[in-house]
Amino acid sequence: MSRDVVQGREAVQHALSDHAASTKALLDADFTVFDTAELLAIQSERELRARADEMIGHRIQAALMDRATAHEIGGKSWVDVLATRMRISRAEAARRVSGAEVLGPRHAIGGEVLEPVLAACAAALADGAICAGHIKVVRAIMKTACGRMTGTELADLEVSLVAAAKTTTPETLEKAAERVLYKLNQDGHGPDVARHKRGITLGPQDADGLVRITGWVDAELAAYLGTAQEVWGRPGVNNPDDAEPQLNPDPNPLEDEPGPACDPEGEEEPAGADSEDDAADEGLADPAGEEPFADADTAEDPDPNHPADFGALADLAAGDTRTRAQRLHDAVKAILRDALMAKSLGQHNGIPVTIVVSTTLAELEAGAGIAVTGTGTLMPMPDLIRLAEQAYHYLVVYRKHTAEPLYLGRTKRLASKAQRLLLYNRDRGCTRPGCTKAACQCQAHHAEPSWNNGGLTDAPTLALGCGPDNRLAEMGWTTSIDHDTGRTHWHPPPLMDTGGDTLNHHFHPEELLPPEEQDDGDR
Repeated sequence: MSRDVVQGREAVQHALSDHAASTKALLDADFTVFDTAELLAIQSERELRARADEMIGHRIQAALMDRATAHEIGGKSWVDVLATRMRISRAEAARRVSGAEVLGPRHAIGGEVLEPVLAACAAALADGAICAGHIKVVRAIMKTACGRMTGTELADLEVSLVAAAKTTTPETLEKAAERVLYKLNQDGHGPDVARHKRGITLGPQDADGLVRITGWVDAELAAYLGTAQEVWGRPGVNNPDDAEPQLNPDPNPLEDEPGPACDPEGEEEPAGADSEDDAADEGLADPAGEEPFADADTAEDPDPNHPADFGALADLAAGDTRTRAQRLHDAVKAILRDALMAKSLGQHNGIPVTIVVSTTLAELEAGAGIAVTGTGTLMPMPDLIRLAEQAYHYLVVYRKHTAEPLYLGRTKRLASKAQRLLLYNRDRGCTRPGCTKAACQCQAHHAEPSWNNGGLTDAPTLALGCGPDNRLAEMGWTTSIDHDTGRTHWHPPPLMDTGGDTLNHHFHPEELLPPEEQDDGDR
């Protein structure tokens, strides 16, 4: 045994002894003698060490698997070996084994040491800069993207994701990963794969009378279901256990406040802003100028069991190649679409219960890109274009190359419907870093300055904030708006200040990824 090997073995033994001694000292310590700031600092330091310890475990397991096989030890597999020796679950054992395979060092046939499969993740975990949750997200996207990207592109993607992971949570990193996969799908499998996977299946009824539902829904139906969940499925609404269930939470969907019928907002709006609504309300939608349903009393109601053109319907049925699950999916989507378009489902956080989808003019013109709904659902551009055929459109105008909206103000505290729609488009969700509440779960927050400090209800000074985070503005947090970008910064109180980002990238995950090349005119 060489001298270097002996010294290496002794160094490991001494390190383990020191680690055991320090752990014993911490277990015996009285942490009540520290103040709040000191305890938070100790907790952060321990988190860094715990992450580094996990990397040490991966290195040990990699060395073990390189030296012997599970059968030589007496186990069926390495998962079996770890589960038996460590008395841990097989799921945890499998996580450790697979982690060692991609994060531990490797050796070539000639004996030279090779980098781990995920070298950037391994280095960041050893530094304590990322956690196991971040690595789980990176591994998932790398597995999906490996068949669509070259080795160099995969390595660059890992580096980009790890850089993002160092400044954000696993949840927000997952959003960035989803954005990458959406971009890959546009150049790869395309929307037809998702279209064929869609479907809802009703299982058999069990002894309790319940029926299990399984399946996949497309982005459009997911947006409809998300809207229904946030409004009609929120706590206290439609509860069958209540003596008198609350059915319609806010039955007046189209007006923010009482006012003249011609101007429910009580403000002057740009010409044509709601021309579709005006035309429909005044009976002007028909090109011939006739009253809609003018002959409703004299027209003969068709018999639903005998369509007027049964032959045409039979031809459509014969050419329908959808499965039963797909037909149910499309039927549910049509029912929800009609319900949302009926404008009778109340209002939520100041706007009618409907689908709000945000995109850019450049993406619409290209027919490619990703739109974001008010519930946080990503929607491929072809789906948005199809949805927009039956929608009312709003145009939000920003200063060139920024997210700062042009002036849209009012003198009252509550934001108008138009202002809330603008916030849906610009912020997409709560603006506090780390929050995952989508726009439909948020309120208009007076970001600069607060209403109590003389803030105005003007579009450039408003931001989205969920209820709990809105109240944090009174607990030491302050907010400001960068007027060059239009984004809202949240400045934490001293004990919450870790030097992290003051922007929430959860709803703008593209900001965490390398910028795409684009012409100046597309921005």
